[in-house]
Amino acid sequence: MKKNMRNDYNGGKKLSMKQSILWNSWGSMFYLGCQWLLTILVVRISGVDNAGLLSLAMSVSNIWYSLAVYGMRNFQVSDTNEKYSNGLYISSRIFTGSAALFGCIIYTLVLSYSSEQKLCIIIYFVYKLSEALFDVFAGIYQKMWRLDYVGKSLTIRGVLTLGTFSAALFLSGNLVITLLIMTVCCLLSVCLYDIHFAGKITNIRICWDKKKIKELLIECFPLVVYTMLSTAIGTIPRLFIERYLGNYKLGIYGSVATPTLIIQMGATYIFNPFVTLFAERYHQKNKKGFLNALFLCSASVAGLAVAGVIGGKLLGKWGLGLLLGEEVAAHSDLLIPLILCTVLTAFAWLLCGVLTAIRDFKGLVAGNAAAVAVSYFSSVIMVKRYDMQGGSVALALATIVEIIFLALCLARCVHENFAVKGQVED
Repeated sequence: MKKNMRNDYNGGKKLSMKQSILWNSWGSMFYLGCQWLLTILVVRISGVDNAGLLSLAMSVSNIWYSLAVYGMRNFQVSDTNEKYSNGLYISSRIFTGSAALFGCIIYTLVLSYSSEQKLCIIIYFVYKLSEALFDVFAGIYQKMWRLDYVGKSLTIRGVLTLGTFSAALFLSGNLVITLLIMTVCCLLSVCLYDIHFAGKITNIRICWDKKKIKELLIECFPLVVYTMLSTAIGTIPRLFIERYLGNYKLGIYGSVATPTLIIQMGATYIFNPFVTLFAERYHQKNKKGFLNALFLCSASVAGLAVAGVIGGKLLGKWGLGLLLGEEVAAHSDLLIPLILCTVLTAFAWLLCGVLTAIRDFKGLVAGNAAAVAVSYFSSVIMVKRYDMQGGSVALALATIVEIIFLALCLARCVHENFAVKGQVED
């Protein structure tokens, strides 16, 4: 039998906040870089049409991925009282992942996609399921303050993803076969690395207590609604670009957008380790510590925003030409608006993480629902009027609405929680 979680934790190696951020940032940025290189390689090896096909598979899969992860990561790592066991989080992820796979298959078969599009979407989603399974183990590592395992696991996944994708696409020239090989390798990575090492530091025995699983899923239901809404905010403009402008222009738009994700995800990799800290300081009524952490995270997002805009201005067209070719670089005017959109999204994600940690699920869902409505109606108008640039305009408008709504909800919660006697100031 595995060692008890608390016994192993007390006698084991707990990383500092600095070490945790460094390991998490390294692994996450490396993995993101490998994901980014996929979109470059697909253009270089097999052309813009296949890039559009991959972009479509990613866009559709991301919606169902939201159901698979059930918005549970921030809830899991902020469950500081251990209301639910590690095994319960794992079993619930198996359940939600299976449900999401079924939904994705039905959705894909019903819509009028080509056979190749359908196969790419379904296979890529299975690849995303390996990511969803890794995510629950990453949550276990984070609660144990062992983000070194997360960094190492993401490095392995990145090498496998990039290596198998590039080799298979070069040798076969077939995107379906390429995605299938990549998916199998990444599933093996979770089984051979994450399950093994998580089991060495804590108890991960799967718990099939139906009553507790149901209780967990009901409690987290607002989070899956929020996650699906949050994903839809950015996906809707792309779906309208594909519908109104075609697969080719979606491929161009997606290719230009890919480098900007480094800014967005880089910000989240910095502030994600703080989610547990937000929960602890909020419930301890440590106002100063809570606000200091929020300021530090906000400053990190702002710093990345400035660096991203300057980098885009100075190196944007040259970088796109070098990495993606002149065909994509000809649309470098899309880059700066997309950088601004990713910065806005990163800040919105920060606010969402904080609201999850303090359990304001109503504000979380309402803010994202408002943003989805704005994204939909703006996309209908803006994509027709401004072509590909309209997708960025619609996304920016939706995200600004989301940020305002979430900030108001956070301000209300902070005022109510800390406006009592006995709060901790230090």
